[in-house]
Amino acid sequence: MSLSARTARRFVQALTDECQRQRKHLKIKGYPRPYYIGYLLRDVHSVHIWGRLGNLNQATVQDGRNLYCDCRVGSYRFDQVTEGGLDDHDAESDTYDHVEMPIGNDVDALKYHAWKLTDGRFREAVKHYLRKRSQQLTYVDPSAQLPSFKRSPPHKDLRFRSAGEVDVEVWKDFVLRSSRLVKRYPQIKNSWVEFRVRDTSRIFVNSEGTQVVDQARVCELSCDLWLLNEKGEGVNQRLSFITPSLKELPSLNEFARQIRETITLLDQLADAPTIKSYAGPVLLAPGPAGILFHEVLGHRLEGSRLLSTREGQTFKRSLGKQILPESITIYDDPSLKSSAGKKVVGHYRYDDEGNAGKRARLVEKGKLVGFLSARSPISKNRHPNNGHARNEYHERPISRMANLVVTTEHGESRQRLRELVMEEIRRQGLPFGIMILDAEGGETATEAYDFQAFMGTVSLALQVWADGRENLVRNINFVGTPLSAMRNILAVGDTPLCENAFCGAESGVIPVSTTCPAVLMSNLELQASDHRKFTPYVLPMPYEKAALKRRRKR
Repeated sequence: MSLSARTARRFVQALTDECQRQRKHLKIKGYPRPYYIGYLLRDVHSVHIWGRLGNLNQATVQDGRNLYCDCRVGSYRFDQVTEGGLDDHDAESDTYDHVEMPIGNDVDALKYHAWKLTDGRFREAVKHYLRKRSQQLTYVDPSAQLPSFKRSPPHKDLRFRSAGEVDVEVWKDFVLRSSRLVKRYPQIKNSWVEFRVRDTSRIFVNSEGTQVVDQARVCELSCDLWLLNEKGEGVNQRLSFITPSLKELPSLNEFARQIRETITLLDQLADAPTIKSYAGPVLLAPGPAGILFHEVLGHRLEGSRLLSTREGQTFKRSLGKQILPESITIYDDPSLKSSAGKKVVGHYRYDDEGNAGKRARLVEKGKLVGFLSARSPISKNRHPNNGHARNEYHERPISRMANLVVTTEHGESRQRLRELVMEEIRRQGLPFGIMILDAEGGETATEAYDFQAFMGTVSLALQVWADGRENLVRNINFVGTPLSAMRNILAVGDTPLCENAFCGAESGVIPVSTTCPAVLMSNLELQASDHRKFTPYVLPMPYEKAALKRRRKR
């Protein structure tokens, strides 16, 4: 049951009424009262189809609604939120069970569930407020001079855009036919094709008078392939497309072609050597380079982390300082609908605190100039709110990336980058260097008690020898520490690539996009990934002989 424009308007008014009622009457004598209440209702219509070997394993169409309630007690100057809100994601809290909302269009039912959720959130807020007060008797709060929350002028935008229906039968047939192709390749011991579409309508209202409606669609199409080589080593590849538009997904013929090419690549990777460890020149293709900037820089420029005493705050005192080569400029802009010729999934009109998403200037000509910010101030007079507060479900919204864009004034061609990596190999007197062509994702540690490090999961890499030879290598990840990695950038490419993906952090898993050119590092460390070995299957697959016979006939 997809949300309609008419129902959305009714829900806006219902939540506005409940918001004002709760703020006016929600009080317990002797305890702080709410000064701000905000509601974020998400209506989610999802389609999920997956199958393998020409059969469907699941085909579901599902509707769901959930409500995030932000109940703040005390005042704009001092409320219950601590550590930049990074800790406010407890799934064991009493209110977690009240986040789910009814999927019908009954306004009274919505108000009832909002009432129960808000009452619980108020009690939790009072408890946290008193705890925060008591902690001040023992601990110094470095952000005590800053207000807890900043007032925002009310604005109204109730534009409703329908994403259109998904033809489920067409996509069932697509999954059936594309997954059946793998039956021709008995060396592939596990595989599946998966299709997802998630249409999300967000309704945001607050006690300040803001009313906004926003919609987003995220489409995913993927094929996972796993091969077991003669040494008992599992080798896998994932073919994946993430986009806000069904029109940008490949056709059946194109997808089948790419599956065949990926299987050919898997056969080559099965015999490729592995590297236990390496430190030296590495050329990162645009996709892996984007992961590097996302993990090394992006997360560390999320303003909410500057309010947490447990965060490493790598760049808190680096404002105005050179942190990258002068040729590099970086910004994050949620208002972008496309980048480098590709539609982005990180686009939104309003963030999850109801504020317009704006371009955040982060690095200009190598100098740090700003942070990703939300309504919790990170300084007295600088870094105004640029609308980057985001969450997934019950978590408090914190500042997160949306569309991270890395640009350069002096990019090198692909050929020149290849020449530069060869020159660097010879200059360092090393037998070979590495070219990372593709990576699946990454992770980073930003907490003060942990190592300030990052890692990228490599899915495709080349070993490039000093004499010009090259060969595939596998089972490696790139790792390092932020400051040393940024100092090791030698050159940047002239052809940016946009990659859509998902990012997980304290406020949940959200869609993001990164646009970045290739990057040459004078030194980057690689380490071996999982090297577990598996015993071969006792019996051949049921259709293996038939598949081999068909292939011999061709």
